Amino acid sequence: MEIRLRVESAVRDEAEELTSALHDWLREDRDVGRHARIGRLTDPGPAPGGAMSADWFGWVQLIVGSGFSTAGLVYAHKAFRASLPRHQQSVSVVIERDGTRIVLRDASPEAAARIARILSGSGDDEEASGGSS
Repeated sequence: MEIRLRVESAVRDEAEELTSALHDWLREDRDVGRHARIGRLTDPGPAPGGAMSADWFGWVQLIVGSGFSTAGLVYAHKAFRASLPRHQQSVSVVIERDGTRIVLRDASPEAAARIARILSGSGDDEEASGGSS
């Protein structure tokens, strides 16, 4: 299964920095890194903040194996957010799988449930494919 994640911000440098930090966080997380190949993808769409180039590091790609645990990604997401400075803890984390996208703005129990739904392949009952909340 392929999962893509990124951090969204109106400021390109902040989005790049935080997406890179999320990549590093997931690589170091034993519950995620042990059962996933973790890579970097360039963003095929327009860069945030009106930047000219779209070939910046825009996504973290997880190719997960059979031992991958949804709980591992839920806890990694929560811990990553908690590690950020307070003014960055409310940035949006986007998760995509099989054409379904969710946008998480916090690490609430509802966000955890939404991660579980997208990873189970049942989509997300709060968003249509490609939408945002």
